[in-house]
Amino acid sequence: MAQASIPDFGVAHFDLNDVSSGGVCYSTRSGFRRFQSGGDLMNDIWITNLDKVPRQLPSLRSNKFLQTKLTTLAEDLGVELTGFKQVNGIDKGGMADVARVLNHTRDLVATAYPWKAPDRDWSKPNLGACIAEVLPVVERAAPQVEVALQGAYQSWSSPQMQPKLTYDRGSRMIYLRRNRLQHALDIMRTPLPTHGWASAKTDLDLLLDPSLPSLVEVAIEWRHADAQLVSLIAFGAEAGESKIRRWVSQIELTWLLKYARITVLSAYSANAAAPLPAQLQLPKVVAGDPIYQLSIPHGLLAEAHWAGLARPVFNQKTRRGDITTTSVWFRAMDRAIGFQMALAAKELGGNVMGYGSGGVQVRLENLSVQQLLEVADAVGASHPCLASEVVGRERGDS
Repeated sequence: MAQASIPDFGVAHFDLNDVSSGGVCYSTRSGFRRFQSGGDLMNDIWITNLDKVPRQLPSLRSNKFLQTKLTTLAEDLGVELTGFKQVNGIDKGGMADVARVLNHTRDLVATAYPWKAPDRDWSKPNLGACIAEVLPVVERAAPQVEVALQGAYQSWSSPQMQPKLTYDRGSRMIYLRRNRLQHALDIMRTPLPTHGWASAKTDLDLLLDPSLPSLVEVAIEWRHADAQLVSLIAFGAEAGESKIRRWVSQIELTWLLKYARITVLSAYSANAAAPLPAQLQLPKVVAGDPIYQLSIPHGLLAEAHWAGLARPVFNQKTRRGDITTTSVWFRAMDRAIGFQMALAAKELGGNVMGYGSGGVQVRLENLSVQQLLEVADAVGASHPCLASEVVGRERGDS
């Protein structure tokens, strides 16, 4: 693929949360420049600090394009994304640091998948959807379990019964996250249902057989859990959505049984389980060497890959997203891992606000660095990297 055909990934920081406002943009190819409105950014791909971007500005992407917000990415690098802020000729706004990561991510994206025309292929709202579009379709529709799959899907978990606590000014909201690449590999090792579905007996022992994946309609009695633990489990509680769930996948059923009495109302069972097909696994350029886990761009791409497989697939006929068995099983495994992280954070005194995508969002009282590292260890999160110290030296910070 000719380099000229690959759009650059740049950073566009709007002064206000609106495309009609001006701001500063930076890319490794063209450097810094001031723009008057979003309409001025017509070349390449500009990843912005905006939550939403209009379709009529095809060069812009929201801060959700890489699953991770630009401000979070900046924090990973130990810088603050504030737009252009020059001190003694050195950018202190973090844009150049973030843009370098985006540029490396762009190079990986271009190399890892068989794009035909990146300027069009990268037009989806997020990178995961772009990747999913070029991966081969190997999962067949399962209309008999369509309702069950819709009912069993859950991504982000939001505990509803938060204790009313008064925090001092030193408290912090922290997102403790596993290594992105390792989490992607763990999720994608999950065996998936294959070879059709049939109605199954309501015997729990049979429904828990890992060689025969199941979808189960349940009635739950929270007899073994107190109110705070029930809230933490957040069954059916997803950010921005309230729904009553009655279906679970086998993965979720397994760990829910530790905390609740479950009555099986009906069930489906697949004929077999198998690993994710090789053609859908992470490309070697992303996961071919353990050292890649130290790379933020490799982690971003790995997260986008598994999230793309776990997304609802838009149905042109019904104009809505169809849930697949892959999406249900991957999200269930992610939720199982996230719950264990949330439980560990709660036991250490944190107030869990949500979990998913390999991490837990928790409010913690003012902690020392050593205490924070201990919390990160307990939940299985990656330690905060020392990039802030390295970048600080490079940028002349004291």
